Amino acid sequence: METMTPKERIDAVIKHQAVDRTPFTVVDGGAWIAKTEGVTYRELYSRPDSGASSVVDYLNKIDSDMISAVSGVFTACLNAFGCPISIDKIGGAIDTGSVFKDPINEIPQLNRETIRDTLLANDFVQKMINQTRHVKVLVGNQKYIFGDIAGPFTMAAVMVGTSDFIMLMLEEPEIVHELLDFTVCVSAEMFTLLHENGCDIAFPAEPVGSGSLISQEMFEEWVIPSLKKLKEKLPFYKYFYAHVCGASGNRVAALRECGVNVFSVDYLVDFEKAVEAAGEKMVMMGNINPAGILNRYINDEEYGRRYVEYHSTKKSKRQIQYELQRKGLSKEAVTDILEEHPVDEEAQIRDYIRRKRLEPEAMTLEERRKAMAALGRKGFSFETVNRVFGSKYGDDGAF
Repeated sequence: METMTPKERIDAVIKHQAVDRTPFTVVDGGAWIAKTEGVTYRELYSRPDSGASSVVDYLNKIDSDMISAVSGVFTACLNAFGCPISIDKIGGAIDTGSVFKDPINEIPQLNRETIRDTLLANDFVQKMINQTRHVKVLVGNQKYIFGDIAGPFTMAAVMVGTSDFIMLMLEEPEIVHELLDFTVCVSAEMFTLLHENGCDIAFPAEPVGSGSLISQEMFEEWVIPSLKKLKEKLPFYKYFYAHVCGASGNRVAALRECGVNVFSVDYLVDFEKAVEAAGEKMVMMGNINPAGILNRYINDEEYGRRYVEYHSTKKSKRQIQYELQRKGLSKEAVTDILEEHPVDEEAQIRDYIRRKRLEPEAMTLEERRKAMAALGRKGFSFETVNRVFGSKYGDDGAF
């Protein structure tokens, strides 16, 4: 077979046709590029081309078939709506804080009519647009350019705070619907601005849609409808990709019917089953574990045991599971280790209550919600936290 161009290669794969080699790219490689150059996101994006030349150079060096625009800053556009962003550390994901103090009353006040103007008035959004424009100049029509922006569900979760957002879904679903209507428009408008400056592929990321955070029923009720609405607002894009972090194998069928062309998954997914579920309508992407490749000569079981022994009184079982799997240990190995060395989550929660000098029985509903949300962010399940908070605190130090 003759050597294909990068665009021909991607077109053929999406059509389920033969290719000369598997297409390759680095998704969200902005942190890697910034860390390699020893600069912060602020420094990278403050360059005249907003770092476009570095992005193109690094991705071309590894023979990437696509070039990313605004890589590594997928939630930064929310700064235009009041979310604080942290862009002054070298390497790592951008930190974006929540904006609402009283979401139930503030969300209905959001104005969808001014979204584009609000985005364009933001300094960092202008830098994102500038990088996209310069990437297009450097790449031309040789390769597809993709924009990696948070999807509507993840945007909504960031604006509220993930744990509080999930509780809001359960307690105030109508308010969440209002917020998602707003974030669909924000995400669509941001993708539109990127397309106007050179992007060919829309690549919304929905890490909060992970199976590690919400159920399949919640995913289909909340994430899928918002992604459908987003796609409908972007008919001018060549392709529509999507990414969901963590255990997302059961998301394949829903995303396939949603009209997603390519679904990017984490290494935690059974890729063979995912490809089978995708069928002829969708192409699967990803499933590579960088940490696992780098650490493949380490004795996983021994490392895992030591990690659990050290952290079992400091971290939740879910957090330990997540971190060990991120470090390359298999799900089965982590499960076996945790069976040998069980984590006493209730003891940790009781210790948290002591250290914070909380009195569950005397707390207001709002105070309990905040405390329970804080523990939820640490990975403790609602059932475990609720069981401890609902128990009576005795003189002997037990609930």
